[in-house]
Amino acid sequence: MTTSIVIKGYWWLPSTPENTVAGILTYIPKESITLELIGQLKPETSAIEEFINRKEECAILGYSSDAKEISLINCYPSGGNLNISCTFPIQCYNCQHLIIGTHITSLDTPCFFKTLINIPYLSLWATPNSIESTMHFEEKQINKYSISFKAEEKHIDAVDLGDYILSIDGHVNYSGEYFEPKIKQKTTVTITNRSDYSLKDALKQIFLFEQFLSFATLKSLDSSKIVFYDKSKFQQLDNGKKHFFPIEYICTHKKNNEFKQEQDLTEQRKFLFTYETIKDEFQSIIKKWFQEQADIAPIRHHLIECVRHKGTFSSMDFLFIIQAIEGFWWRFRDEDYRLKNKITGKTDTRLKTILNSLIDEFKGIITLDLNKIEVNEVVDSRHYFSHFVHKAKKPFAKDGIELYHLTSQIRKLLICCVLNFVGFSNEQINKIVKKSDNTFLH
Repeated sequence: MTTSIVIKGYWWLPSTPENTVAGILTYIPKESITLELIGQLKPETSAIEEFINRKEECAILGYSSDAKEISLINCYPSGGNLNISCTFPIQCYNCQHLIIGTHITSLDTPCFFKTLINIPYLSLWATPNSIESTMHFEEKQINKYSISFKAEEKHIDAVDLGDYILSIDGHVNYSGEYFEPKIKQKTTVTITNRSDYSLKDALKQIFLFEQFLSFATLKSLDSSKIVFYDKSKFQQLDNGKKHFFPIEYICTHKKNNEFKQEQDLTEQRKFLFTYETIKDEFQSIIKKWFQEQADIAPIRHHLIECVRHKGTFSSMDFLFIIQAIEGFWWRFRDEDYRLKNKITGKTDTRLKTILNSLIDEFKGIITLDLNKIEVNEVVDSRHYFSHFVHKAKKPFAKDGIELYHLTSQIRKLLICCVLNFVGFSNEQINKIVKKSDNTFLH
């Protein structure tokens, strides 16, 4: 959610639903979810005692002025005021999770069967191609221009991940008036579970896809909108079908770091790869990304941190990448690999050996010029910034602009490692790199 929200209503604790308190909930994107209450949540104590002894509430439930059920999870006291001459306190809570459309008291409550996700750049990454345009000519002049689209969604792809199915679909929204119609096409991700799952479970799957798309686009991306569906929240239609009501989820930690209007198809050239590039391998890649999540979690985290365009650079960026490369090698290069490459003694393998073996493994990615990486400089810089030794003892250590360029080189090596992990051959990596104009690769 990228716009502010103000909700007026009545609020209460799950343990005392009969005691409702008036208040205003305010959501400010990228900042806070704040609930201001006028009165006491716990009437069994005095106003002064409740105000002084306030503590974290696992859940606060509400009912809004527009007749919607509201749930607030993980609520922390954050201020307010109490005038001893007044009969009621003003209490404020900062909340981590806001759910509009149902009442739940925990992130572990299993009640959802489907999730709909919008993520910036998703429509550019997997272009919906839902609109068809036609020009009609008469005597070499355009005399008619037609735009058409189907009302139903356009299915792009789906992956069966065992307990749930991940689907990518294109949509067209038609709005506006007769003299100013507006047509917008977009792509969404839907996760459908075979049984009810909790908010915590759903957020794990959403996070994994956000990280996959961040890797594919070489941008740090969060969902801009998350909608859940509960089988108990529906309207029965006259034709016998059920219309399930959307339940919107909002939290404070999703920053939408690189949100941008998706209008320019040339932006695709800056991605590492698009859906079109990998559509033949998409299902196997997604399965490996999701099903081996524990194996690659730290490496994936470091990689996403490394590909964020932050506008600044520090030695920590260099160390993040080195740690990820080392982690990849230790986790995914087994004894057979070491024997094949004549690497003896796993326990005493040094960083220099690790870098040389990986550079040799990916030397076929000619476009990246990985053989230009100065391994001695990488090793000395790693020890210099990790262990704070005297620079005289690490003569090849770099800093400043030289460290920045060295970091750019080893980032390419890390990208090759992750592409290899998800199933790409060197030949395929070569094709991916050649199609991308991203500055991280050239």
